Amino acid sequence: MALHHQVGDRHTVTFPEDSTEFTIDRLRWDRDELHGQLSVATGLIGIRSAGEIDWLLSFGSFNFSSTRAARDRARELAERSRASKIDWLGRLDEVRHYVLRAERRGAPSIDLRTAARPPADDELNVDGFRFPKRHATILFGDGGTAKSYHELYLAGVLATRGLRPAIFDWELDEHEHRDRLERLFGSDMPEVRYVRCDRPLVHEIDRLKRIVQDDGVSFAFFDSIGFAVPGRPEDAEHAMGYFRAVRQLGIGSLHIAHVRQGEGNDQRPFGSSFWHNAARSTWYAKLADTSPDGTVKTVGLFNRKANLSGLRPAVGYQVSFDADRTTFTRVDVADNRELAAELPLWLRMKHALTRGPQTLARLAEDLGANVDTLDRTVRRKSALFVRVPGSDGISRIGLLEGRAA
Repeated sequence: MALHHQVGDRHTVTFPEDSTEFTIDRLRWDRDELHGQLSVATGLIGIRSAGEIDWLLSFGSFNFSSTRAARDRARELAERSRASKIDWLGRLDEVRHYVLRAERRGAPSIDLRTAARPPADDELNVDGFRFPKRHATILFGDGGTAKSYHELYLAGVLATRGLRPAIFDWELDEHEHRDRLERLFGSDMPEVRYVRCDRPLVHEIDRLKRIVQDDGVSFAFFDSIGFAVPGRPEDAEHAMGYFRAVRQLGIGSLHIAHVRQGEGNDQRPFGSSFWHNAARSTWYAKLADTSPDGTVKTVGLFNRKANLSGLRPAVGYQVSFDADRTTFTRVDVADNRELAAELPLWLRMKHALTRGPQTLARLAEDLGANVDTLDRTVRRKSALFVRVPGSDGISRIGLLEGRAA
């Protein structure tokens, strides 16, 4: 009697009488037919080897929905094993039955009342940059905003906190990342796994799943989306296929992407709207300024989507590239005129008024805003702003006590 064992999407069917084992993985449905990889190994004495492992009989793609494929593979197994007494077709039919039944049944439903609550530490926070620990985040922006450097910085910080991060990279090589890691953290570098990827993610995913399991990876960074899809990022099917593959890893992830073209390009990543829709969190990276010698960049990060929480406050960094060290230093976005323009008006007003009450006219001049718009904001945010009478007869706008923090 055959023994069937399943772990995830990997199946093993064993026939104990002659130690013959069928192993099935990389399963996928294509046009109502189930395809996957099938390997057959046996303990039969005197078999003719099909490869370097002297008991491996057969290995290759297999259509589990096709009776013709079963007949062809059974004939191959009979020829290679020289075991005429074994009903290879019967065994293949039994294997197909186990696998097809398991795949069609799928995972059972669960009672949500019995499901565990999300853990309290379900969000990661690195210098104010907050993103889900168990779901997908996209960081998008134009070239030159230090996105790849930032992901390595995030990975290193997470590693120092006990997580096991990995970078799945379609752009840079391990030498460049290694140099950057040392520039960021010095000779006592944290452990960050690196994987070079050359094919689209949907074709790399089986390898990446094994790496995640074997190396105990708990969070992954993908650089970048444009190189990791098999076609145009504008096509919805590629975005959906990409995230279906990401979901198979079962861990949190951050994905680097570029900006859209034209008006509103700072609101969503480049490509299909499904990139923005499928991610649980998206952040926009904007370059404010670069020093004349190119050694200092000021970058702002703005939260455009947060499905699992409210939108998070913007985060600013000054990235300094010294001779042998790269440093990320937190800065206040509101202190930089270009980055502050990305903030909601009430936040800009709040920051300006921390220095003391101002007239609407002076505030409008400082912020480059319309007086009437500021006046409406004061009325709308009455829990934050207050009108203060002036000795000159002109009222000023101030912050309610305790609201400056």
